[in-house]
Amino acid sequence: MGDQKFNNGDYVEVAERIREFRQAHPDGALRPVDPAVPYRIETLGDQTFIVVVAAAYRDANDQNPGIGMAWERFPGKTNFTRDSELMNAETSAWGRAIVAALAADTKRGVASADEVRARAARAAAGLPAADFARAKLMRLCNARGIDPNRVAAEFKREHGIELRTATDDAAIEALLHRYQETA
Repeated sequence: MGDQKFNNGDYVEVAERIREFRQAHPDGALRPVDPAVPYRIETLGDQTFIVVVAAAYRDANDQNPGIGMAWERFPGKTNFTRDSELMNAETSAWGRAIVAALAADTKRGVASADEVRARAARAAAGLPAADFARAKLMRLCNARGIDPNRVAAEFKREHGIELRTATDDAAIEALLHRYQETA
């Protein structure tokens, strides 16, 4: 990452979240939401992403598992992401699913140390921040049981564009803050 310094003191490693999850839910499991399609490839414009949606089941009968989503640009643009895009997306999705299941500490933020390192590398490479704002908004929807389709429709009404392809991170962040304040 060049001269950029990274301090992970404010972020929880996914490995730590997994330990917390196992301790709190010894019969729990981390799985793809759709085991038949554990990941998918999405193309937005001229960019390709590996997308993973994971579920954190607290036990075998868990009807409301925590859901976590993550995506990694393919091919990875940094030494941190290149050749491990799928594993990075999976690990991030697991960490987010554990947080969504309320099975790990979030006082230091939802992003894992790995995600913060990757974001810093992406920022240094000039990649868009809208992806991160959109992911935060979707995590909030997931955590609070807000219909993401309703949020996307609201965004489209206000801005005239689809939320999933929007590049205006400030507009996405504004919608995120509005939903944070209402709950």
